Amino acid sequence: MKNNIFSKEVEALYRALPVPLIATFFNALIIAFILKDQLPTNHLMVWISLNFLILAFRLTSYLRYRSSIPLTSLNLAYQIYMAGIIGSGIIWGSTVFYLLPDSSIHMMMLIIIVGGMVAGGVGSSSYRPESYIFYNLFVITPYALHFMLDKTNDASWMVGTALVLFAIMMIISSKKFHASFTEVVLLQLHQEELVDHLKEEKLYTQHLNDNLLQEIIEKEKYQTELITALEEARQAAIAKEAFFATMSHELRTPLNSIIGFSQILSRKKELPAEIITYLEKILFSGRHLLDLVNTILDYSKLKSGKMEPNFTQFSLRDFIFELRMMCEPIAHKRDIEIFYPTFENETIVADRKMLYQILLNILSNAIKFSPKNDRIKFTYDFSSEHLFTICDHGPGIALNMHEKIFDPFTQIDNLTGRNPQGTGLGLAIVKEMIDVHHGKIWVESVLGKGSCFYISLPPLSPST
Repeated sequence: MKNNIFSKEVEALYRALPVPLIATFFNALIIAFILKDQLPTNHLMVWISLNFLILAFRLTSYLRYRSSIPLTSLNLAYQIYMAGIIGSGIIWGSTVFYLLPDSSIHMMMLIIIVGGMVAGGVGSSSYRPESYIFYNLFVITPYALHFMLDKTNDASWMVGTALVLFAIMMIISSKKFHASFTEVVLLQLHQEELVDHLKEEKLYTQHLNDNLLQEIIEKEKYQTELITALEEARQAAIAKEAFFATMSHELRTPLNSIIGFSQILSRKKELPAEIITYLEKILFSGRHLLDLVNTILDYSKLKSGKMEPNFTQFSLRDFIFELRMMCEPIAHKRDIEIFYPTFENETIVADRKMLYQILLNILSNAIKFSPKNDRIKFTYDFSSEHLFTICDHGPGIALNMHEKIFDPFTQIDNLTGRNPQGTGLGLAIVKEMIDVHHGKIWVESVLGKGSCFYISLPPLSPST
């Protein structure tokens, strides 16, 4: 069992390796660009060269592992991985000695990037607990010691203490990540054993076909074990949803820190315009990543039944006005005109936040896929049910994809040949929220002409 778990851990480490390699490459270039006028060129060149040398080593080990998985030399594969991550940690930790600028602004930028590297490592290096701990300590320890021992600035010890607390928090998150991963692996291995066991039972049952009574006994035994296996499979699915929810929650803490520090720095009027631009990019990327994490968390809550609806009665006129205020700036950037329905005293009973997210998602997709200088038609009608309709003139969706787009991790971009963005959970979450309202959603579309999304919600009472 231990060997199986270790095999899964090593495989997960290598499977997750491309993302940190790409992040390391671009972050190294960003640091070089930021500090090119702050430090001697030879310092930057030596550091960049060493960084790229380690990147090449780790990339080579990744390609070799993925091309021919060395089942007989897992220990060697893991040792090579550890050598790469320790080397990377040492190089990034050494920036405090060779790349720390005199400018406090550039210093803070360097600390934010290095802290982001450490925070990002939780999701890619925690499949084995010691791999992330080594990386964390090699990167953070030099910075913490430098600032805690710095006597030239009275506030330096506070920065050092904050880095120590940050490192501890990340290590705790890493341990939780590893514990959740190990639990999922154990459930998976146990499930595989059950499948093998069921196969053996099936062969045994077929062997006893000549004895009717014995066959009935064996079938009853088989059915009992099958029910047990299905229950354990259901528990494994619940564990998977809990794993996604836990990780989404754990990742929000460092992301909020990055966003918060970026916001604080961007408000400093004395900063150069170039630095403000970099901060805005960091802030935008952080918020985008936080939105993705929140999307995964919302989907996990919906699937696990932890997101309870709050049905209230509210005015559709005020509600659509708020929705319009959110969508108009996005539509204006692409010169798209949206025709909204008009209301007098119409009301609806629904979960306001869920309905807002449903319509905002559909409208955002319509804006995203509509050509520039186009029009989007948004209508409302009530006979026996509330019917919202949103029509665009985008590329359309093939008939065989009309149901598939509401499946989890299916992205409309993929179906239209464009580069995928986001998590592919938007319409899946919309479908779950509409199901909570006991409603329906469907699409009518023609390739090359556009799409119309229909949302039908039955009348509800606030106590539903």
